[in-house]
Amino acid sequence: MIDKMDMFSLFTSSFEETKEVSKCLHQIGCCIRCILRNLGELNPASYKLSIEELENMLLPAESITTAENVCPCSGCLGILQKFTETAFLNQIYLKVKEDGFQFSDYQCSLVLPVSLIVRQKALYIYLLNKFGETYKGNEDKLASVKDVWKWSCGFKLANILGSRFQNRSQFDILMTFQYKDSDKECAFLLDYLPDVFKKRKQRKFGFETFTRANVQKAVSDMTYSKLQDCTSCPPLIPTVECTCDISCSHEAVFIAGRYLKFSRELSQTPWLIDGKRIMEGSVQELICEPIIQMFKPTDHKLSSSGREDVDVRMLGLGRPFIVELVNPHCVQFSLEDLAALQKRINNVSKDVQVRDLQIVSRKDTNLLKEGEIDKTKTYTALCWCDRQLTEADVELVNSLKDITLQQKTPLRVLHRRAAATRERSIHSLSIKSLLPNNRFTLELTTQAGTYVKEFVHGDFGRTYPNMSQILKADCDIIDLDVEAVNVDWPPLVEPIELDTLNIENGQDNCLNGIKTSKDNCVDEKETKEICLNENETVTKSCKEEG
Repeated sequence: MIDKMDMFSLFTSSFEETKEVSKCLHQIGCCIRCILRNLGELNPASYKLSIEELENMLLPAESITTAENVCPCSGCLGILQKFTETAFLNQIYLKVKEDGFQFSDYQCSLVLPVSLIVRQKALYIYLLNKFGETYKGNEDKLASVKDVWKWSCGFKLANILGSRFQNRSQFDILMTFQYKDSDKECAFLLDYLPDVFKKRKQRKFGFETFTRANVQKAVSDMTYSKLQDCTSCPPLIPTVECTCDISCSHEAVFIAGRYLKFSRELSQTPWLIDGKRIMEGSVQELICEPIIQMFKPTDHKLSSSGREDVDVRMLGLGRPFIVELVNPHCVQFSLEDLAALQKRINNVSKDVQVRDLQIVSRKDTNLLKEGEIDKTKTYTALCWCDRQLTEADVELVNSLKDITLQQKTPLRVLHRRAAATRERSIHSLSIKSLLPNNRFTLELTTQAGTYVKEFVHGDFGRTYPNMSQILKADCDIIDLDVEAVNVDWPPLVEPIELDTLNIENGQDNCLNGIKTSKDNCVDEKETKEICLNENETVTKSCKEEG
């Protein structure tokens, strides 16, 4: 027996002292794993031994208790007893199976009753008083209940789930342990430190008085003698058992890409006023619905590098965007699956197409917003002037560059944007062609956040300088296209050759890859073929003008 105990690294200095401390801890109601952790054992392998093995090693035969006579442990409230048994681990398995998550590995998170903080402190004070030098200075060297649970159950649960247990994983199994008498056992702290325990509003459950942070602070601030005066040292054997709620979650998955919008009657996000839909469909819905079907998240959010007005097209390589998928249930997809998803999105509508669809990390999402003001955008605008422009006008406009604008919040958005004057830059502009009916095409590259429409017509002088002021004539804008959002992110994705026969078979099953072909991947050539070219746009506008 002594040889077997050589595997342990304990506070005690002899086999006899170990037995004495173990017997003492057993008498005050500690389970065998709490006995081992309060002896100072920190080797995870030691906690993989069965309860029977540990009891035979640490306790005299007459102290070993039959399972039906075991009370909840005074050191862990039973968390290292019944909640490490196979029956409980099977409950976890059933919950994971019921929730239907995909995962290749997992982590376990435990939320413990806050009264365990008080109990652990009281237990240490008791041992310090009884065994003196053996425990002096060792309070912070004890294994926690959380760690011991993971060391004891991680490998067993891994076998049941058929998956690897990790200290850090995107898939989390959360066990929330509740103990009915937790607040009662912490109540003495209210009298000792009333200002620390002001009621805190909980989001879902009303008010809470005792939190892990404030109980930990209070107990740390109290002297050993004061704590002994306020609560039982050692802690009393609990009269009620803990209960446990099990829940599963997966870290958010981020889908990045670029979208092109070819419609002048489509908002980026659903347009609702007083709960009533103003326009049918949106860029967000057309992109996100196929993604949601595939990844099955509980929620989602689309973010993009800026946004265009309803009547503005997004051309070129498209606008970078990210879809955040909250708590996705299906996550195991290949590059071919993502290419097939892109195909499905592009089949939904000709008004919106996506390209370069890919999964990115949370850290990479910062690249979408970095340099929000510093990035530039390139536009083509079909404009009108109240007089026919001359070659001299063209030379004047084309000679301008790096114009600094003072833009007051446009009247058209003043109801939803703060009134302010913003300094923005036009880096370059040029008149590309003069057209019938006093029309002309203007190409310009601007600082992000520039109101291009207002730069053309002036917004009643709220944007200065403006094209009307530069040309000394009234100007207005007919159509506007975003030609480029000049951000080198996300990376370009090479088209993948896919099997079109499996598109329908895979789209409704998150466990199967979705197969498709590459002939709907959007590239520059297709963009030009899909979009009306400049002359077609002008011809159409002239006909409408009559």
